[in-house]
Amino acid sequence: MAPQGEPQESTIATQSLYVIRHGDRWDYQHPEWKATSKRPGDPSLSTLGFEQARQVGQYLNQVFVEEDVTAEEITVLSSPFLRTVQTSNEMLAEMQDVKGDASDTVKIKPEYGVFELDIWNGDFHESLPNIEERQCYFPRLESDYSTLFVPDLPEDCEKFFDRCDEAMKRIGAAYPCHEDNNRVLIIVTHAACCIGLVKSGTGCAVQEITAAAPCSIYKMTRTTEEEKWTIDHYSKEGGTNGYTGHMKDVGSATVPWNNFGEDKTYSGPPLDNDE
Repeated sequence: MAPQGEPQESTIATQSLYVIRHGDRWDYQHPEWKATSKRPGDPSLSTLGFEQARQVGQYLNQVFVEEDVTAEEITVLSSPFLRTVQTSNEMLAEMQDVKGDASDTVKIKPEYGVFELDIWNGDFHESLPNIEERQCYFPRLESDYSTLFVPDLPEDCEKFFDRCDEAMKRIGAAYPCHEDNNRVLIIVTHAACCIGLVKSGTGCAVQEITAAAPCSIYKMTRTTEEEKWTIDHYSKEGGTNGYTGHMKDVGSATVPWNNFGEDKTYSGPPLDNDE
């Protein structure tokens, strides 16, 4: 106990969670690719997508340096699809100024609980190779990581939101806020999961979550005194509810997505042209 009259050190810890969509997709830039691909549901990033992923890394590198975050305090979870692993890999390669050699020491944990929404009869997921093959080409993948859970497929939107609830519950339990090495969590995932994970973590309605552009960033925070995560309101200028200010070119082929409305129509915040 500190002597009477001396200020006591705060024991409240703060944790940041960055949910990031993968970069621009190759198949959206080159739709003819699917006709001859043996894995049409698992496309690569496009040239623009690789650039966007590096810009995410450059942005986070600057943020982490300013906040004195070290490599040991960073955990990266990634959907096992190629475009998300590529985004994670390019992102980490740019964190060269983060203490502890983050670009070389931080591993990518392949987490199936945050993989793509399945509303296409499982076609995308059938294209996934086993993780051992992925590791042959992406040495940053953590070889002995065990995914928190594998979602049951097929899934409709209701089942998908339940999956996101389960993912956030398990991630929160696996990486508690009070442990020093869990200061920063990064989840690299897909558009639907960006919306679903933010919804589950914060309690926001999908109408309060900015549509997920390629490599957009959703930063949530919580403390040891809070059960729910918090996020900026979608209307906050420069806020991190789907932030894209770190990118030079958002592109036009991989469009922002928050389409949980009837017949997969837009379900996000009011657009600029809405009355």
